[in-house]
Amino acid sequence: MYMTTLFPKKLSNKIKDIPLTKEAKKRLKWIQHYQDTKNISKTCRYFGISRTTFYKWFERYKKDGLEGLLDRPKTPKNTRKPTIRNQYREQIIKVRKQNPTWSKEKISAYLQEEKNIKVSPSTVYKVLKEEGLIERTKSIKIQNKRKKSIKKKRTKRGLQAQAPGDVVQIDVKHLNIAGATYYQFTAIDKYSRFCFARVYESKNSKKTKEFYIELNEYFEFEIKRVQTDNGSEFLGEFNKYLTDIGVEHYFSYPRSPKTNGVVERLIRTIEEELWLIEGLDYTLEEMNKKLRKYVRKYNFIRPHHSLGYKRPADIVYGV
Repeated sequence: MYMTTLFPKKLSNKIKDIPLTKEAKKRLKWIQHYQDTKNISKTCRYFGISRTTFYKWFERYKKDGLEGLLDRPKTPKNTRKPTIRNQYREQIIKVRKQNPTWSKEKISAYLQEEKNIKVSPSTVYKVLKEEGLIERTKSIKIQNKRKKSIKKKRTKRGLQAQAPGDVVQIDVKHLNIAGATYYQFTAIDKYSRFCFARVYESKNSKKTKEFYIELNEYFEFEIKRVQTDNGSEFLGEFNKYLTDIGVEHYFSYPRSPKTNGVVERLIRTIEEELWLIEGLDYTLEEMNKKLRKYVRKYNFIRPHHSLGYKRPADIVYGV
């Protein structure tokens, strides 16, 4: 009678009601074999298991039925709550957002020195990871991973341009404003020096793609090749987008800033002629308004020594 209760005749119907894992089905076979042989030793020899293992799952089966054959969670029922981590979570997040390039050690030292908050670097890291604020570390890992899978076209001396659109160089500059970091995306046509720039709140391949679409609309000539450095913002979505639309993407060699010298010089010119004069204490919308105004001046009004004191617009539109 006991065996009938333990092994009901309609066991197959019950198995359908409870989805068993591969391991649980294997354990059920042990017990079914024991039901047929009525001999634990034979069952253990047949399946190559110890008596201890058999008894463990047999007792669980007697107590909980088929559910007893499933693996139980290995996490303890009562876990210690991270009181210190939660107590200073807001302060850690605030410092990180104000200083996105700071390491966990810098944030820990700053909180102890300036706020009298003693929190370890490991705790800082755990909070940043939980809040998804390990962007810099993540981007480096993604970049290293993609370096293995993406075959990059490289150029050491820079690409030669014979007409507008032959080569467009793109780069990103960090702008630190009142404790916050913004990103100035800048592009310039190597042949005509016709340029475009815009400031964003973040820097990633999605933003670079967004910038390129705006750039492509602003330039009234076809872009054939794009040249960038090896930043992660120039991989991912951006690199795929260029491939999809048939634009060649060339990367400079590591530690070769002169390869992208034209756009590097433009970034320095914008800093000298715009930001050092106007300042950076503005909203994102105001900065982009000032930047658009400067770009128009650069393209249509400002004479360029490298162009024989012509304007970029003169080269593009054949004036």
